[in-house]
Amino acid sequence: MAAKIQEATRPVPAQFGGDVTAWATWLYYAEGKTQADVASALGVSRASVSNYLADARRAGLVNISVAPDLLENVAISQRLADRYDLAGAYVSPVIADPNEPNQLRQRLGIAGAHVLQPWLSRDTVLGVAWGRTIADVARALPERDLPDVKVVQISGSSLGDEATTPESCTLLIASRLNAKCLNYHAPAVVTSPELRDALMREPILEKHFERIRGCNIVLLGVGELNEQTRWAYGDDLLEQHAAAYQANGAIGVMIGRFIDAAGKEVEGPLTGRQIGIELGQLMHVPVRLCVAGGAEKYQAIRAMLAGGYATHLVTDFAMATRLLEGNP
Repeated sequence: MAAKIQEATRPVPAQFGGDVTAWATWLYYAEGKTQADVASALGVSRASVSNYLADARRAGLVNISVAPDLLENVAISQRLADRYDLAGAYVSPVIADPNEPNQLRQRLGIAGAHVLQPWLSRDTVLGVAWGRTIADVARALPERDLPDVKVVQISGSSLGDEATTPESCTLLIASRLNAKCLNYHAPAVVTSPELRDALMREPILEKHFERIRGCNIVLLGVGELNEQTRWAYGDDLLEQHAAAYQANGAIGVMIGRFIDAAGKEVEGPLTGRQIGIELGQLMHVPVRLCVAGGAEKYQAIRAMLAGGYATHLVTDFAMATRLLEGNP
């Protein structure tokens, strides 16, 4: 039996010809008001508003259709998740100029922020990596008041682009969420394994790595390894060692670690000298959201997926299509 609709107690504007259903439909769909706002305007309950809107759909006053582009993106996202055994995938719509990296990263940042938001609650301990795409995710997050959320830096400090360092990305996300920002001040790479081991025994770092192990979400990116790659100390660190890692089979960089095509960590000149979350530790985090795209990152993203490092992926349409064409 259909639910009884409460009669409106407010006069119906003349342009709706006395039809309260048409008035409710206009307020909700054309003016974008909430059902609570519509109920207040009509002088009825929210349940009655819901019934008015249902009547409007049945009467053909409203014709809801899904844009073909949205359908295509949803379909390819599902195929991508199935293909690479992901808990979820989100494909950003096609951009006007796929060769414009700033535009692409901004779109990925918006998509990454959209995917991240529903997971943020008072129990969230969010580990944050670094990089230009992660910074774009941070900038795209709407301001919220989540003082119980902890935002944790998971990679050591660097002297790269100031806006995209681990400290900056962590601080920006925490400020957008009004959350607790938990940074640590140790280099991403030190001069020797002995120094790294000594620093890791310091109580302040021991405490921070307990926080890292407590993360239930990690936000990360992945980068290609080539002569244009920049990491940790601007231009010089990888220029000194990139060739050695490439000779050992490395094709990607993820949270300061080097991976091969199978997703396995590659040893090299920096092994034992890095301070930050290890890939084995990363795999224990329940939700691992990777935001990455751009044609130059294809091999690196494939490697990241092969290693199973992400539970969720945000990427662009061209990358998703290419990933589906290749072998998982």
